[in-house]
Amino acid sequence: MSQSIFWIGVDWGITHLRCYALDEEGNLLDSASSKDGISKIKDAKFEEALLTVIDPWLESGKVTPILACGMVGSRNGWIETPFQKTPCKPCDFEQFVKITGNDSRIKIYVIPGVANLKQIDLMRSEETQLAGLLCNMDSAIVCLPGTHSKWVQIKDGRIEKFSTFITGELFDLISNKSMIRYSVNKDGWDNNAFTEGVLSGFKTPELLSNSFFKLRADDLMNSIDRAFLRSKLSGLIIGLELGGAKEYLKQQNVQLIGEPVLNNLYSIALNLLKVETSTHSASQITLSGLKYAFNSMQKNLKSV
Repeated sequence: MSQSIFWIGVDWGITHLRCYALDEEGNLLDSASSKDGISKIKDAKFEEALLTVIDPWLESGKVTPILACGMVGSRNGWIETPFQKTPCKPCDFEQFVKITGNDSRIKIYVIPGVANLKQIDLMRSEETQLAGLLCNMDSAIVCLPGTHSKWVQIKDGRIEKFSTFITGELFDLISNKSMIRYSVNKDGWDNNAFTEGVLSGFKTPELLSNSFFKLRADDLMNSIDRAFLRSKLSGLIIGLELGGAKEYLKQQNVQLIGEPVLNNLYSIALNLLKVETSTHSASQITLSGLKYAFNSMQKNLKSV
């Protein structure tokens, strides 16, 4: 297979390393991953972690270009890359940073993140997903739900502005670290509880901490099903996010880029607010973004 592999795309996050082997036309030939995310790398052994995954794709005497996005370019990553500044086109080749490794079979380039100086905000890896979306449209309102959800305005192929909400992290902290965890520690799901929570979080964000405590009180006083309470907690936090993202909802149509479960939850929540949504797989659109970025690099750099 190594004979037909032309380049390798890498999505290197905090918890996972995902790699894609592609031919010259951008067709996916193989993929592999590991749990060697940036947070797991010891003694700066980034090259070793990468080679553990991609070595079967490499050939002696041949240099294979690698294009990487994500936290690999963060302060705690392999090399800290300067941020592009909004407004900007994502994945600008002129901003890519080259890494000089020890293995002569690879030549590595890292895609920089994007900074919003006016609103004091940052992104890494989402810019590559946005580049993937731009393969099909040049203007959109985009939501990327997750641990740190992003809301982005794209206009004429440029990232105009974006805002980050620590929605997933907040849910994790409340449901696993606070005293409320005792009342929401049950699997299962209740859509009615979720929608109730979304509307409450959206309409009365100033009561959020009170609403959190009521979950615990409802459990102790009324023995409410804990799956119901967990679903309501999720709705409250997502509703809070949507309230903070009101300025992005004026167009009444949002492109969602995320995992299927989150895309579904956000679709339900946004539909409650009469906002239409279109969904995109995070992994698939990341790969599309890497292809977009590599094609840009190829056009500007004849010999990689």
